[in-house]
Amino acid sequence: MRDLLFIAARELLQHSHAGHGHDEHEAEEHHAGEEPAAANVSTLDLRIIAIFVVWVGAVLFGLPTLVFKQFRSQDAAMPRMFRAFAGGTVVALALVHIVPETVHQLEGLLDFHLAGCTILFGILALVLVDSSLAAYMTPDSYKQELLAKAKLHQHEHDSASDLKQAEDDIKAAAAAAARSHSHQCLRGLNTSGWVSSAAAPMRNVRQYVTAYTMELGCIFHSVIIGIGVGVITNDRGLVITLMIALAIHQGLEALALGSVLAVTSFSLVKRVVMLFLYTITTPIGIAIGISIASSYDPESITSKAVAGVFNGVSSGMLIYIGMYQLIAEEFSREDLLVRPRLRFGMYAALILGAACMCILGIWA
Repeated sequence: MRDLLFIAARELLQHSHAGHGHDEHEAEEHHAGEEPAAANVSTLDLRIIAIFVVWVGAVLFGLPTLVFKQFRSQDAAMPRMFRAFAGGTVVALALVHIVPETVHQLEGLLDFHLAGCTILFGILALVLVDSSLAAYMTPDSYKQELLAKAKLHQHEHDSASDLKQAEDDIKAAAAAAARSHSHQCLRGLNTSGWVSSAAAPMRNVRQYVTAYTMELGCIFHSVIIGIGVGVITNDRGLVITLMIALAIHQGLEALALGSVLAVTSFSLVKRVVMLFLYTITTPIGIAIGISIASSYDPESITSKAVAGVFNGVSSGMLIYIGMYQLIAEEFSREDLLVRPRLRFGMYAALILGAACMCILGIWA
């Protein structure tokens, strides 16, 4: 009887200990399951603050370029140096910030140089957009003048009557263009041969195309970097660092965009709206990142592929905008040949803009 009681007591103790261990295991699993939620909450306040800080930074840098009349001059020294600064900023942004990130994200996904292809696609896509927009927005009167000149070239060895007719066509087209665009001022020669002082109607077209394409390129990548900040759930120090760095980063980009918008003949309302649309893209990206943070896996193949392709295309677009539409446009103007102080001032501004973005690359 004593032995039976001893065996029963021993079995009871074993079951009790096993039940206690099972409860501890369930508690540990429950605690582990709560850790991601706790981590998500730990940076949520900073990520919400970052939405407003980045927006304010972009507005503070970009808005003065639209408010002060000095930025609207195409030939004054200060706005031209600001546009040179913008060129350095945009090119360094693409080459120092976005291209390395693209290579990192797409590396290993395919046994092929996918990153380079996406960057090339961005450049070629913007060439197509640039050319198509310019053709679409060119005044019909100027197109007629070009056609008349082409006709004159074709008939330069023909009969005198044909030559006389072609010359009359040119004069008529030129007169129509002058009547349509008599309010426009001439400007110096620039990098695109078909935009010259003899082609004043094209001045606004090039400005419009540059403004639209730069807006597109800046918006394209700003959403991506915003999402990158919004999904950081467990590192408050990193969020604070990125918040400060991106406020300056987006501010410099807004300054570049604003300096381009300032010289267009857009109305003040339209210029402000275009700048405002850019300033809210990174905050929107942060908000999207916050909303998907619980399910987002930055190491997944899909996440890397999507972010890498978007970054690659946007970097190609920004390289084209910076090198062709900003740097080449400003530095090929003929007056720099006889204005050495302005030329070296623009060199300094170009280097300063690139240096600012390179330094920011340490943190963002």
